[in-house]
Amino acid sequence: MRVFANLFLILFLADGGFSLVDELVPLLTPLAPFSELRLLLSGSVTLMAAAVYLCLGIDRRLPKRVFLPLIFFAFFCPLSAWFFPPLAGIRTLGLIAAAVQVVLGMLPFYYFRNGKARSLTMPPVLFSTPFFGLKNTLIFSGVSLFIVPLTLMMFLLSAADAYMAGYTSGFMHINPGGLRMTERVYTQGNRTIRLAAMIHMGDKEYYDALAASTASGRSIVLAEGISDDENLLHNSIDYGKMAGFLGLESQKEMHFGGSIIDAEELEAPRPISQNSAGENQPQPVDIFRADADANTFRPPTILILNAIGKQLQESKTFMQGFMALNAWGEKNITPEMSDILMDDILLRRNMVLIRYLDKALVRYDTVVIPWGALHMKGIETEVLKRGFTLQKEQERVSIDFSKLFMSMI
Repeated sequence: MRVFANLFLILFLADGGFSLVDELVPLLTPLAPFSELRLLLSGSVTLMAAAVYLCLGIDRRLPKRVFLPLIFFAFFCPLSAWFFPPLAGIRTLGLIAAAVQVVLGMLPFYYFRNGKARSLTMPPVLFSTPFFGLKNTLIFSGVSLFIVPLTLMMFLLSAADAYMAGYTSGFMHINPGGLRMTERVYTQGNRTIRLAAMIHMGDKEYYDALAASTASGRSIVLAEGISDDENLLHNSIDYGKMAGFLGLESQKEMHFGGSIIDAEELEAPRPISQNSAGENQPQPVDIFRADADANTFRPPTILILNAIGKQLQESKTFMQGFMALNAWGEKNITPEMSDILMDDILLRRNMVLIRYLDKALVRYDTVVIPWGALHMKGIETEVLKRGFTLQKEQERVSIDFSKLFMSMI
């Protein structure tokens, strides 16, 4: 046990020192940082930290005042910017973290003595007492009943955030405070495109803030929403019911202030309103549904959408509907059907939107696209292809977890 604990102490300090050098190298020289080697070393320290934590509950000779700060740092330093998003904007965050790790790695010098000299590693004299203590194990186990599940949940949420961010090109994030949607603003000359990631269910304040952010003038909202001229979707997906289960609001309840226009008006010259003095008046925002019709979807997509609507309509609770839908999907949905569904729901609808976007850019200075976060990666690619450049971005909390929790108890 002594050898393993001492190895952890040495690797922890070595990882901090190497990280500090790695952070300083780009600042002082043109050399590239040693990211891969640093990642390997930090990964080893994290795995050993988990093992040492378990050992603390078995071997009472391991001093917790030395090891717990190091273990806490190893687990939660990688999540610091996730816990506190403003930290992500600090350019020297990595340098600060590395310096803190080096300081923590020096704790053994303060607590350990091997004879008269201070020691980085645990001296043999500390292991002269009995190995096991029932009181130590019981107290440690009781505390761990709360700490371990909470830690695992945080890592799962962090992994979910990384997956969401990658799949949506950063338009959707999750952290302990809630689910966050990103809006990005792109410009080219005097034209502006706002890509505002959306979710079908969210807090009322989130929808209200987004709806109120559109300004009058030469602006248009290209709204999301599948039409169904041939009544192919017999069981519509009722997000309002699902939102009610969770104490949230449906996206359908969000209303942009403005005038709804049709396809002919989108392509026609826009009239200019003037007051009695002949001065141009601010024009209301135009709203156009720039989405596909269900008749463009292939049979597997129609089948799946009807099944989703049916299962959710017949279920009394959100969880019951989810379980019923999952059971139906395992029986009926093949990998080929899943590919067709994703192609119809994402790619084909995106292409319809982009065609309308090109038309809107001829007449409008500002185009707002409040579409689902999963669509944004493809839409952003098309926007960048057209020569637009990113100017700024902001996040809005779409689901506040504290409010969601309170509404469910």
